[in-house]
Parts: sequence; structure tokens; C-alpha cells
Amino acid sequence: MKIVITDKSGKILYEGSPSLHGNGIRIGTGNDCDIQLNKMGIAHNHLQLRYNSDGHLTLQDLQSPFGILVNKTRLQPGLITTVKPGTFIELTDDVFIHLQIEAGEAIQPVSSEKLFPFFLNSNESFVRQCFSTMRSKIPRQHYAALSSAEGELVSRIKELAAVLEVTYALNSISNFPRLLDFTLEMALAVTGGERAMIMLFNEELSRLETVAMHGFVQAEITNDMQAAAGVVSRCFENGESLIGPTPKFKQPGRRGKNPEDAGIVSIAVVPLKEGTANTGVLYIDTKHTGNVLTSRTDQLLKVFAAQAAVAINRTRMFHAATSDPTTGIANQNLFLRRLTEEFCRAQRHQKDISLILMDIDHFATINETHGENNGDRVLKEVGRIFKNAMRINDLVARIGPDSFAMLLPETGFAGAQTAAAKLRSTLSTTKIRAGNRSIQVSGSFGISSSSKTTTKPGDLLKLAEKALKQARKRGGNQVA
Repeated sequence: MKIVITDKSGKILYEGSPSLHGNGIRIGTGNDCDIQLNKMGIAHNHLQLRYNSDGHLTLQDLQSPFGILVNKTRLQPGLITTVKPGTFIELTDDVFIHLQIEAGEAIQPVSSEKLFPFFLNSNESFVRQCFSTMRSKIPRQHYAALSSAEGELVSRIKELAAVLEVTYALNSISNFPRLLDFTLEMALAVTGGERAMIMLFNEELSRLETVAMHGFVQAEITNDMQAAAGVVSRCFENGESLIGPTPKFKQPGRRGKNPEDAGIVSIAVVPLKEGTANTGVLYIDTKHTGNVLTSRTDQLLKVFAAQAAVAINRTRMFHAATSDPTTGIANQNLFLRRLTEEFCRAQRHQKDISLILMDIDHFATINETHGENNGDRVLKEVGRIFKNAMRINDLVARIGPDSFAMLLPETGFAGAQTAAAKLRSTLSTTKIRAGNRSIQVSGSFGISSSSKTTTKPGDLLKLAEKALKQARKRGGNQVA
């Protein structure tokens, strides 16, 4: 997907094809945003674009001061909406986003058969079909009793399916954001709740942090979470599940609001545990008076939360173990593993594979002149540039203090040359702020591609390292 951002005069403020999978991208004025726009009316975190677990491209207004228009319709703050190629997005009166299909890009249709929740949907359909058949064979006066039994059985089917789904996810979902989304979707499907949130404990900051939410309106989050803070803290600190109508949890002596004061009718808060230690909280609530979360779901949610906690903790540890903490892209360990996997796959199917290595020119001097904090800022920006240039099957990684790699499956030498040239050009024209000054960055690039002489993954790596040395000897800011 190509993203073009322009102002009212038609001037291009950004043009590129960033990866929208995983966490997607954030747009705003903040230094930590994937696309930084220093324009009037743009918030620090303005919006997020990403593909959801169904493969649909979504847009979420994060903190825009005046709202975002999508095809002339104002997007409600905090809510997530799906968008398509050709969608016209107005960030402000003077800044616009155009979503375009690139030449040769195929938009993959979303399968009507979802991986999750498979058991829930198929079993519920089967039960309802059976009861429909029974209605045609019994007198009408028994319909009411039959409908009651049908509702009860469907409810129990949902409860059992939830445990199966989470168990299935435990071994099927390795993408951390997708696993969080799935957990919230299933929690709402089973309980009939309206909104859900996952909070995990940050040991460095000694506090719970929200890592995923579903159904919340941005304008309500602060007020509602302050009202529910007492219940959430009690659940996490004591390790007890708290489920039921909100008047049950009213604390007269507590300062501030109670959940009931914020219009929350019913609540379910369940601890997420790893062994005996509490690692977070699964929070579910509803503001609909006809939908009350009851203690009947207590045991189910305990099982559900236990399974979800194992999956979340496992996936979070995998993410931490395979990601570079400074840039957020893959680390050297994951790069070397993927290099072996992709090289063997290319050999087996007789496909091309290429590798790009890059060293930041004079990075030690940058650290000495501007300080290590600004050196980290340079690394983050370089990581962002690499990430934005990758395709869905590519891998970008930080493999050394100032070294980066891009692995390009099913790509020949000419394609790798084009990719490296674009990276070199983007990098050399990027200026990174360092206080009142800016840092000009460039890089030396080395390329290698599979051939008859490359019989193992190490051969591809050695050829790229040799080319990288040639680029450095030429003075840097070169592709060799």
C-alpha cells in the first residue's frame, strides 16, 4: 500500500510504502512516530494505520485535536474503522492522506473462513440448525421451552469453545499484537461484554500498562479507567476475580469515582498469572443495562485468563528475545535463524534470494559529537527507514552497533540493487534533530545474491560483507 501525504497546495510531505502489518505505523509530530509531520493541527500521536487480524486495513484516531475525516465522514475519536485503497483522509484542513495501490500490487481477498473463532462459530451454527430441524417436528406449544433450551445450550457451547480457541491460539499465534486482539475478541464473544482491555505489569516502571483495548471511545478512556482503577488494583494486588454489577464494588470511603459513577453497569476483572505471579489483568465491562456480567462466568474466565496468560507471556518473551530494544526491529539472533531458513527454502524451490548489509558511516563520531542519546535517535530513525522499505516477506534487522541487514526472499541481484539504492537515497537525505542542531546520516551498503557458488547461508553473508567493505573503502554513502 502506497501512502502519499500532501498539503493543500499539493506539496508532498511524505511518500512511501511502509509495512502496515504487526503494529502498523503511527503518524504525528512525536519523535517516536513512524511518520513525523511537523504541521499545524497535527497531534503528537495523531493516528494509526495497521492491518487487523482479519487482513483489513484499519485506521484509528489516536489524539487528533479536531477529528479526522475519512471520505468526508468524521471519524469518532478512539474508534477503529476499516479503510480501502482510494480512501481520502483529511488529518487537518491542510494535510491529506491518499491511499494508493502500487503497480503490480495485488490486494489479497480476505477469506470468509476465519481461523478464529472456528469452534465457536461452527458449533453454534450446528446447534441452531439442529434445533431448527426439531421445531419442524414438534407441536408449536413446545416452541418456547425448545427456544429456552437452545439458548442455554448455545451459551454452554460458547463457554467450551472459548477454552478450545485459546488453547488453539497458544500454539498458532506468534504475533504479539494479533494475539492480544484475539484474546479481547474471544473474551467479548464469550461474556457478552461491550468493551475489553488487557493491562500488563511493567517491571521497570512498577505499574500496569494498557497494551490492547477494544470498544473504547478515546474520549471516555481516562474518565472510565480512573473510575475502575480501584477494582483493577484490587484484582491485580490480591489475585482475585471480580465479576458482577458495579454497585457490588462501590467503595464509599474511596476517593474519586466508582465504576457505577462512570455509567458502567457491569464489570469483570480477572488476573493474568504466570505460575503464582500476577503479570497483568483482563478487564471487561458494559454500559448496557440489559447485559449484566454475572458470577456464572467466573470459572470460565479463570480458565480463559489462565490460557491467555500463558500465550501472552510466551509471545511477549519471544518478541523481547528476537527484537532489538533500541530500534524495535529484529535482532541478530532472529536474523541468523531466518537467513538459514530462507536460504534453504530458496535452494529447495530454486528461487532467488538476496541480502543487503549496511553500516552507518562515521557512527562513532556521531556518538562523540552529539552524545549517545542522539546516537540512539539515529539508530531508531535508520531502523524506521529500513522497516518502511520492507515488503511483507522481507526481514530487517539490527545485527551490530551500527550495522543493519535486509533479507530479500525471491529477489535477484537487480531487485536488491534497486532496494539498496532507495535506502541509500532516503538515508542520505534524512536529517535527524539533535536539540537545536540536525544530524546528517549516510550509510555504506553491500549486496549479495544467490548463485551457483553460494551453497550455504554463510556464503551469502560473506559475499555481502565483502561488498560492504568495498563500499566503505570508496568513502561511504555507496552501494557495492
